[in-house]
This record gives sequence, structure tokens and C-alpha cells, in this order.
Amino acid sequence: MKKKLFSFILVSTLAIGALTGCGSSGSGDSGSGSTPAGTSDNQAADTEETQAAEDTAKEDTQGDVLEVHIGDQPSFFILKIAEENGYFDEEFEGTGVKIVVDNFVNQGSAIVEAMNAGDVDLGVLGTMPLVTADANDSHFVAISSVNLSEDGFKLYAGADTGITSVEEFKGKKIGVKFSSNEHEMLLTLLSNAGLSDTDVEIVNLSADDSLNSLLSGDVDGAILKGDQLNAANEAGAVIVADNSQSGIIENLLIGREEFVKEHPEVVTGVLKVLERAKQWIDENPEETVDIFVRLTDTDKEVAQVSFESRTRSISIDQDKFIAPIERTLAFLISQGTIEDSLTIDDIVDTSYYENSGVSE
Repeated sequence: MKKKLFSFILVSTLAIGALTGCGSSGSGDSGSGSTPAGTSDNQAADTEETQAAEDTAKEDTQGDVLEVHIGDQPSFFILKIAEENGYFDEEFEGTGVKIVVDNFVNQGSAIVEAMNAGDVDLGVLGTMPLVTADANDSHFVAISSVNLSEDGFKLYAGADTGITSVEEFKGKKIGVKFSSNEHEMLLTLLSNAGLSDTDVEIVNLSADDSLNSLLSGDVDGAILKGDQLNAANEAGAVIVADNSQSGIIENLLIGREEFVKEHPEVVTGVLKVLERAKQWIDENPEETVDIFVRLTDTDKEVAQVSFESRTRSISIDQDKFIAPIERTLAFLISQGTIEDSLTIDDIVDTSYYENSGVSE
């Protein structure tokens, strides 16, 4: 059955800087992964040992490197700490694998776009963009949880609106990024309050634009998170609800199905790095914030609020990993946004985690 396209188009700007995608690049070539000069296609095809080395992401006789791109988001800590502490270099030393972390300012939808283009191999994003992408035949695989938020996402009302409950948003404007975890949260909160999306005017805004529009009075409410919370609080905006009333919001490690099947050892290695970084963060929270501030040029108080709005968890636990995906899947099906032919088994593959040796 042909799946119904998601009604909100995923439009985004790709990561800062050029993306070269997953491929081989020797020290003297352009990173295109083409056959070295002087070697015919037939010779390359007949060299089984070289091909096997490429397939398992090992250095071949020409010193080629498999460059693996991971999509990150500005407010996330774990990949930044992993890079800063040199964990990727240590994990993949001598394997011919080079991990490159790309930062996507337009968050999940931008990572989806880059992965669909083959420019990014693994990424950290929420359940809404993941399920929507797979409903549209992206063939992404959910590998494990990475970040969890039990109450770090807030529905704010503008300081001068007088709104103190979700019900009072009837007939008002609310800013949120379409096809995001925040979008699902908003629609769930409205439904819990006996309202539908037609009872309010939902404005498709990026995370930063939602904050700015709330502060300027262009919208009456907005779903905010992480590094935006401090500015909203200082401006006198009122917290009306949070995601403890709509469900855990998680960010997942996902991969392109073709890539993870071809390079399972890369996936398990990345999981080991994420767990190592998670443990270091848990043991060094103050230093983690300081490193984040230095790397991102973020105000320390803002970074601290963002840090505390999520916990890090590398897990395939039912409640932490599976249940939030199932909730999003059921939600989108109930909304008529996607067909009911997509199942959790089409989305999740826990085998990489199970083979990594990582455990909670």
C-alpha cells in the first residue's frame, strides 16, 4: 500500500559546512571513494581482500578511510563530549573509520533530509521525525535511546496573555515546529484539554522563532525546551504545562538501514562511545557544562538549564526506548497522518545494542 505523505513538508537548512557523506577518502584524494588511479574496475572487483576490508570498514592497502557522518543538534551534550574527550578516535583507532559529527541547527528535520540524501549515516533525533520519515519510505532504523526528558519541554503562555491553563488557549496562536516531538506534545496537551488543532491557530515556527515570537507577542503560546527556557522565564512567560502530562520525549540514535546492515561494527562502536560519554557526563556534570559553554559559546546559566532538562540514557528498555516510539506511531495513525501498515518492527532493531556489550 502506498503510504500517505506527512502533511507538513520537512523543509530545513543542512548542517553548517559542507557534508561529504559516508565514503572512502585516502590522504591524497577528494574523498569521492573512487577506484585509485591506475586500477581498473575489473581489477578492483577481483581483489576480494580489498573489498572485504572496505565492507568491514578496515583500512585497505591504499590507506583509504571510511568517513562516517553523525548528525547532532545544537542543544545536545553527549556527542560533543565524546568528540572533545577523544572517545571516537580511541574506539576506532586502526580500523580505518573516521567519525565526523555534523551539527544541524534546524534539528531533526534537517538530519532526516541529510540522511535521505546519503550525506549522513547516523543521527540523533526525536520519535516524530523518525516515524514520519519511515512512513515515507526512508528506511531508517532506531538503534537505542540517547536523551530522555520527563518534564523538560514546556508549554508557555506570553507574559501579558493572562493564560494559565491549556483550555484558555482556545482561539489563540501557538508556535511550534511542525513534525517534531514538540508538535506531538502540543496536540496531545490540546486533546487532553478537550481541544483540537482547529480550536487554536498553530503556527509553524522553528524553535528560536517560537521563542522570539512569544517574547514579542506575535504568538500567545509556544512549546520551548532546553536553552530557550531561561529566556522565557526571565521575560515573565508563564509555564502552563510540560511533557510530564503528555509523555516522555526521547531522542534516538538512528541509522540508514543500508549503512547499519553493511557496517554493524561501526554501529556497535558508536554505541560504546555514547555509553562511555554518558558515564563521564554523569560523573562530571559541572565540567560537562563548562565544555559545552566553551564549544558552543553559550551562556553558562542557559547551558545549565538545558543540561538539566534532559538525562542521557543509552538503552533499549521498553519504557525508555520502545514505548515513546509506539506512542508516536499510534498518535500519527490516529491523526490519519500515516497509514496503519507501518509497525514498530519496521522501525526498531535492538540487535546492534545487544551485540555492543553495552548495558544499563
